[in-house]
Amino acid sequence: MLKKLKYWLVATRAPFFTASIIPALVGAALAEREGFFKLSSLWFALLIIILEHAGANLLNDYFDAEGSDLINQTPTPFSGGSRCIQKGLLSKASFLKGSICCYSFSLALAISLSILYDQPFILVLSIIGTVLGVIYSLSWTFGMGRGWGELAVGLAFGPMATLGSYLLQTNVLTWQGFLVGVPVGFFIMGVLVLNQIPDYPADRDSGKRNWTVRAGGERRVVWIYLAIIAAAYSFVLVGIVTGVFPEHVLFSYCTIPLAIWISLKSWRYQGPVAELVPVLAGNIGLHFLTGLLIGLGLWWG
Repeated sequence: MLKKLKYWLVATRAPFFTASIIPALVGAALAEREGFFKLSSLWFALLIIILEHAGANLLNDYFDAEGSDLINQTPTPFSGGSRCIQKGLLSKASFLKGSICCYSFSLALAISLSILYDQPFILVLSIIGTVLGVIYSLSWTFGMGRGWGELAVGLAFGPMATLGSYLLQTNVLTWQGFLVGVPVGFFIMGVLVLNQIPDYPADRDSGKRNWTVRAGGERRVVWIYLAIIAAAYSFVLVGIVTGVFPEHVLFSYCTIPLAIWISLKSWRYQGPVAELVPVLAGNIGLHFLTGLLIGLGLWWG
């Protein structure tokens, strides 16, 4: 039983749920700044976002099982899928069933909360999150391979997630609840783009057309990464200047040295893949730490 549970934690890529936790905390921090905060609402937000995240990860592995994951010779702890299907730990069919269960529980919770809070947009946002997660991997739309999957991930784990968390706290929708998630969305896009580097040969050979493949290789995609990270920090500054964010959100600039280190190491990377693993880990840390500092700045401001 415990072994099976461990397999499912690996399959859902549970260590990466920080991508769900950060926007939920940022949305709640904004609400607390405005005088609204309920711990129960934060837990509900975390549960919905994490369930949808798990559903998306499982579905992604399901559709990649006979595609890029099958021919990927350079998987890392941060890329190449969970490898549970390839190692025979879980069946491909169980991934589809698990994804359906995760999305079903998420939508059921959203329906219940919409009724409890008398706020239909809780369900609407949950449906949007589900749709973004499904079409990212679904074979006939193949978002992850057509070049807009990165945008879908940035939207889902950025402004849509912060807005949902904020909505559960305040029961109202505001542009600020959406905008505070934009830099968070940029940072998670940066995570996705760098994580594509070890998968580049497999993605290219399996017919995917994500941003790394479209860029023409590992070196060129670093420029895209730099543009994404620069956009994230720039958006924070613009938000402060325009009064959308309080000045304390500038705390997030403390992570710029880490961003520079990641960029330099990525630019100099020429293989083997093992040399890139610390950089990918640092990039996930960049998203996590910067997101926490944005939330802290909102709460303190």
